[in-house]
Amino acid sequence: PSGSHQAKKDAVSFDIFHNGQPVEAVVVGTKLTLSFAPLYAIPPEYMSVRECQVEPIDPKYEWEREPLPIIREGCQADLVGLVCPPQHSEFGIKITVESFRYQSTPHVQYSCLIRICPFAPCPPTNCPLVDGCPVSKRLSRSLSLEDIRRALEADPNLASQIGIPPHILTSQPGRSIEHQLLALGGDHTVKRRLVVVNSEDQLRYYVRTGDIP
Repeated sequence: PSGSHQAKKDAVSFDIFHNGQPVEAVVVGTKLTLSFAPLYAIPPEYMSVRECQVEPIDPKYEWEREPLPIIREGCQADLVGLVCPPQHSEFGIKITVESFRYQSTPHVQYSCLIRICPFAPCPPTNCPLVDGCPVSKRLSRSLSLEDIRRALEADPNLASQIGIPPHILTSQPGRSIEHQLLALGGDHTVKRRLVVVNSEDQLRYYVRTGDIP
């Protein structure tokens, strides 16, 4: 479906995971991870999620057309079920949310504004804690990208298990972090579509046929 694949040269990739696996369809209320990764391996603290919203694709009712914010000014908007504060991951930013379904359509689109700060780490946001959300842990700085590359070479399945886009580990010879930050700096809008069904039976039917019962 259109909107589900990002061009290779996009500054930021956006993927949706459930239990470490990328998903295109889920049951309503499923806990998801919205994952944002930069094209180059820049330090995650130079990235920030400014805004995110969810909206229906071709809803039948006019009152459903208004996009619903899930992140406002870097923190959860708390309008649509569980939305957790954005967290830095080893390779970018992730947000834990519960999937949300509109009444008249199972097709939704998440749109997010990602800021890459080219000259200094983005100002941190102090978001209120939310019950049911993962507690932010300080990232271990003991693993270098080379260590991670070696681990992935030893176990190629590791990348998909922890949600790393393959391009993130591509070496960029002759390009310093400063050049990469300048190349990626600014605000980037990324979008990803998702099918949200009402039950496991509907999900199995969709996976088998590509249609919604």
